[in-house]
Amino acid sequence: MSSFDVALDKEVSVKEISKKGTEVTLELTASKELVNKCFHNALLQVQGKAQMQGFRAGKAPLEMVKKNFPGHISERAVDFVVRNAVTAALEKTKLKAVMMPVVSKADFTALQENKPFSFEIKADVAPEFTPKGYSGIEITKKPETVTAEEIEKHLEEILEHNSSLEAAPADAIVTDTNFAVVKYTGSKNGVADAKYSAESELIDMSAPQTVAGLAEAVKGAKKGDTRTFETKADNDVINFTVTVEEIKNKVKPVLDEAFAKNMGFDNVEKLKETVKTSMEKEAKLNSERDITAQIENALVKENTFDLPKSLVEYHTHVAVENFIKRMFAGQKTEFSDENKKAFGERMRPNVEKDLRVGYIIHAIADKENLKATDADLQAEMDKALASNPKEEKRVKEFFDEKKHDILATLDERKVFEFLKAKAKIK
Repeated sequence: MSSFDVALDKEVSVKEISKKGTEVTLELTASKELVNKCFHNALLQVQGKAQMQGFRAGKAPLEMVKKNFPGHISERAVDFVVRNAVTAALEKTKLKAVMMPVVSKADFTALQENKPFSFEIKADVAPEFTPKGYSGIEITKKPETVTAEEIEKHLEEILEHNSSLEAAPADAIVTDTNFAVVKYTGSKNGVADAKYSAESELIDMSAPQTVAGLAEAVKGAKKGDTRTFETKADNDVINFTVTVEEIKNKVKPVLDEAFAKNMGFDNVEKLKETVKTSMEKEAKLNSERDITAQIENALVKENTFDLPKSLVEYHTHVAVENFIKRMFAGQKTEFSDENKKAFGERMRPNVEKDLRVGYIIHAIADKENLKATDADLQAEMDKALASNPKEEKRVKEFFDEKKHDILATLDERKVFEFLKAKAKIK
């Protein structure tokens, strides 16, 4: 007898056909009683929408509806039979399907009243494994302090970020170290094209340009000078005429009392002290993140198992869609299926790693009895309420709605605390 080869009840029976990795193929048989119920429900649904001459909508006799709309009834009956049979199979067998199963083999033309109906489904299930290699993980801890040199470098970056642009002297020429405000027009293969024109465009002479050859063309020019240059785009020749409207120098501020006060500090020492504290806090966070990353890498290396393919595909799809939304900040854009596929292939390894880590963490939580309790959930909510005393209703609603997700997060936190305590940190 296979894993599933029993009648679940009078209406549905299920038989395991095969199992490859996390993919299980099942044969489901809906009894004639269930088939008849589904046909009756389909008939009632069609009756409710049927419009027949001489009858108000939804009031036509069932026998007339059955005679005039057999195709619509059969179509709805198929949906009812599949949904009822799949739901019953998942509930009664306790099969842990990670995504909704799909029909893989069926002859729906054979679905008739007073006859049982069989079809096959494929379901991806959660991997079954015993976690290993999680006690005594060797970790090299990054320092949580910062050096004086690192602080000085960060201060220079702050000054650089707060630099301003000032007009260069009248006799200045464009060099690699300044900025130029230019206007230009372009023609493709001798025909003027507004696509290659711009007004008052600011270019950083030290950075790559969107128009190839633009920076080289204006180098050495003075304000008001006009230059010409050409570039190629595929097999087309683009001719440009560019005029320098202004030359600007980047002026970096001095780290003095005036700058410190402008940044909201009493003096330079207060500014330096704040920068140091912030960098030390970030260094500590980075060290903790690195410890977590080392633990995850060690767990993935020690625990190999098949991942549910449908779950990988789903999360890869979500990752691609979220990436596109972030990239274009909500702007409408056309992204070809080919480009999405390419992005998906690049993202898939990280998606698989995240899923694998998640399964391992929860397996450790089960094995070591590190599951979060209702008391842990209450303590977490109490902290949230203490931080948001005026949002009591919203906080409680959030915890009630997201209880499952919050408990899962607390499980992970407990497991990582356990793993860090057991790790060999040097």
